[in-house]
Amino acid sequence: MTEAASWAAQGAPHGAVVVAEHQTDGRGRHGRAWTAAPGEGLLFTVVLRPELEPSRLGLVPLAAGLGVAEAVAARGVEAQIKWPNDVRVGGRKLAGLLAEASHGRGGAVVLLGVGLNVGQSAFPGELAATSIGLETGAPARPLDLLSPILRAIERRLSQARTDPARLVADVEAQMEGIGQAVTVREHATGAVLADGRALGLAADGALRVDTGTGERAVYAGETTLS
Repeated sequence: MTEAASWAAQGAPHGAVVVAEHQTDGRGRHGRAWTAAPGEGLLFTVVLRPELEPSRLGLVPLAAGLGVAEAVAARGVEAQIKWPNDVRVGGRKLAGLLAEASHGRGGAVVLLGVGLNVGQSAFPGELAATSIGLETGAPARPLDLLSPILRAIERRLSQARTDPARLVADVEAQMEGIGQAVTVREHATGAVLADGRALGLAADGALRVDTGTGERAVYAGETTLS
């Protein structure tokens, strides 16, 4: 993402992609480290100039997550989206996304980082995760998935511009936890931002939560489903 940010600052066009063969100090959400051994994951950051109103930029990671889910479905892996930034299979993390937006004279720029587990056969005991290989029982090459994912993301970003309501409905249809109890916590402090029942998504991609005393829209945080 650091390299992609440098590219973007130099005027890299929409769709410019930086790919890493492996990571020892990758950037995950909230500054966490994201590591991957050589050949095990698809790791890339794409420069997006989405031509969206600022109020709709929250749709970018959701559009991207849906694109990833659709691309892996073609490989026989049925995945769901966990709001706001994960793609999961049976509650186990398959991919993580990180979107960082900035604004300049030319409009919004979003650096979209994607880390997809492809060839891993095991994970640390405390990590609930899976990979394409574990789900299908067949080997897969990470770079074979790059073009299908980028094409799927671009289709969904186009939908965010032309038919955002349909995009939100499509994400909801593939989203974990709607109707379930959910707790959303502030990532830095652990403070509870919302506790109740997940209702779905707002038009701008926020998570709608019925707290029992009213509805609250949450724009970022760590979600726990029960």
